[in-house]
Amino acid sequence: MLDFKLLGPISVRHEYAGILALRGAKVRQAISLLAANAGRIVTTAQFIDELWPARTPKDALKTLQTHIYYLRRMLGPAGPLVATDAAGYVLHADPARVDALVFPRLVEQAMRHARAERVESAQRLLERALGLWAGPAALAGAPLGMVLAPLAGALGEQRVRALETSVALRIRLGRHGEVIEELRFLVAAHPLNETFHSQLITALTRAGRRTDARRAYEGLRILLDAELGVPPTFDLPALH
Repeated sequence: MLDFKLLGPISVRHEYAGILALRGAKVRQAISLLAANAGRIVTTAQFIDELWPARTPKDALKTLQTHIYYLRRMLGPAGPLVATDAAGYVLHADPARVDALVFPRLVEQAMRHARAERVESAQRLLERALGLWAGPAALAGAPLGMVLAPLAGALGEQRVRALETSVALRIRLGRHGEVIEELRFLVAAHPLNETFHSQLITALTRAGRRTDARRAYEGLRILLDAELGVPPTFDLPALH
C-alpha cells in the first residue's frame, strides 16, 4: 500500500519500505501530477505544460516516457499501476491515499457541519484535515509548472480558510486561551491577514488581556498603514 503526500514536501511512502526515492525534480512533478489526478487520465499535453512550461524540447515525448518508466519501476509490482492510455497516463491509486484529495473533502464536510451548527464535529474534521499538512506549502521540493502551480496555490488558500474557521470555532467553543499562541504564529506567518489579527484581538480580550489586545490592534494599524496605506477594516471598539 502506498501513500502519496503532496501537502508539504512531495513524497511517496510504502507501508513496509518507507519513503521511496524520487530522483529528479521532473520525476517529482510527474508523480505529483498523477497522484493529484488519481484514477483520472493525465494527458500528454498536461504533462508537457507542467514539465516544460517555457519551451518544449524536441524529445519531450521520449523524455516523458523515460520518467514514466522510472516511476513504474519505483512503485514496484505491488504498487499502483501507472497505466498508458491513448491520451496519456493514469495512476490507479486509491484517492483516499492521496492527502491532497482527502484534505478538500474533509474541509467541505467540516463546513457543512459548521453551517448546520454542529460546531464540535466541524472542529474535529478541520483538525483531521489540517493534520494532513507536513509543511506550510503544498507540493514543496519541486519546481511547479502551469498545471501544479495553480493547484498548490488553491490548496494553500484552502488551508488558510480552514485555519481561520478552525480558530473561529475554538473561540466559539470557549477555547480562546489555547489559540492565542497559535494566532501569534499565524499573524507572523500571514501579517496582512486581518482575520487572524481580529481573532487574536478577540481571543486576548476574552482571556481578560485587554492591554495586549489593544497593543495587537495598534500593531496591525501601524503595519497596514506602512504596507498598504489603509486602516484596519474593523475598529477596536466595534470588535470588543
